[in-house]
Amino acid sequence: MTTQQVPGRRDPRLDRSRSAILSAAVALLAEGGVRAVTIEAVTSRSGVARSTLYRHFPTSTELLAAAFQELLPPLDPPVDGAPRDRLLRLVLAQAAQIEGAPSMAALVWMAAIGLSGTPDEGERTRLAALREHVVDTYRRPFDAVLADCLPGDPDVDFAAARLVGPLLFNALILRRPSDESFCARLVDDFLARR
Repeated sequence: MTTQQVPGRRDPRLDRSRSAILSAAVALLAEGGVRAVTIEAVTSRSGVARSTLYRHFPTSTELLAAAFQELLPPLDPPVDGAPRDRLLRLVLAQAAQIEGAPSMAALVWMAAIGLSGTPDEGERTRLAALREHVVDTYRRPFDAVLADCLPGDPDVDFAAARLVGPLLFNALILRRPSDESFCARLVDDFLARR
């Protein structure tokens, strides 16, 4: 028996196979970090054929980037309100995301930027491509908001690090939440020093 496609209608098997692949990749990423997300491991865990995996994700870097985005979805920059209010909403959203992410996500982040061991050349290339993607995706909201908060040509990397660093420190070292009063103080101190 053959299945006929209705023109303009997406085959639901594509959605199921993509979902199974991503679920497997996310689980492997959370359990073992970047090195655990191999094509072999994902196909084995998902039960999806290698050829199907490559239809959805032509490279392992694209698969890893998609898994990372599932684990820690990118934030949208707030678009309305005063610059300080937009920055506060962005910092609060970032704090909530950090707090809601599994602890392993922080280790995954460190591995994704190349802080884990001494990878071989292929892995360095894969990590570099992933890092580029992650930096672009997660920095973009800060670019948009900080451009309004800081006149001239701000050093967005340093500014974002000054804002996100304390959130990570709270979550990973002190193991305390970054509540609204902490985030407001962080933003106000940041703006006062600019």
